[in-house]
Amino acid sequence: MKLYKVGEKSKAVCESCKQLRSTTFQERDVPLSSGKGMVPSVLVAVCNHCDQIVSIPQQSVPRIQETLRSSRHPLEARIPRHLLDALVLMCYELGGGASESKQTVLFRFYLRRVSKAKKLYGCLEALSQSEEAQGKADYRFSIKLNDELYKIFLKLEKDTLLNKAELVKGIIIQMKKDILDDKNKELRNDLKGVLLLAA
Repeated sequence: MKLYKVGEKSKAVCESCKQLRSTTFQERDVPLSSGKGMVPSVLVAVCNHCDQIVSIPQQSVPRIQETLRSSRHPLEARIPRHLLDALVLMCYELGGGASESKQTVLFRFYLRRVSKAKKLYGCLEALSQSEEAQGKADYRFSIKLNDELYKIFLKLEKDTLLNKAELVKGIIIQMKKDILDDKNKELRNDLKGVLLLAA
């Protein structure tokens, strides 16, 4: 398979010009066919006459497909401030600070963990109604989930009959129980390794 380089010349039929034109390979932001979003800096063939994208070489296709695969779904819920404090404290306890990306990675890890462990699955309702879950919900918890995790969250909502806020609260309280209260050593070691990958 030929790998094209920036600045390399070629020829292709331009849809805009409706004829065969000389092209130059350049990096361009390519809009997704859905009209929602762009893939930045993709190597494409650009018409030398009208400056429109004429074709996308095979080597650039995986980058576009990866962007489509990893589309993000926003998850927002109002929770009490002390639960955010617990999330930040857990990140600090596990080392390496408590950046927003670390908080997000920790929550995503736990969302998947809870969905795979029926024992934890069943605790969510009780945790979401517990004393620790009470308080003025004045903090906006906001993260983005990929397709797989978003489906997991929706399934948990359906199966537990909890709303978004209740589910988020239940998951954070379960995290606190395992990491801060019970100090599960094996789990903490696993999480330390996972959080090293977060920026």
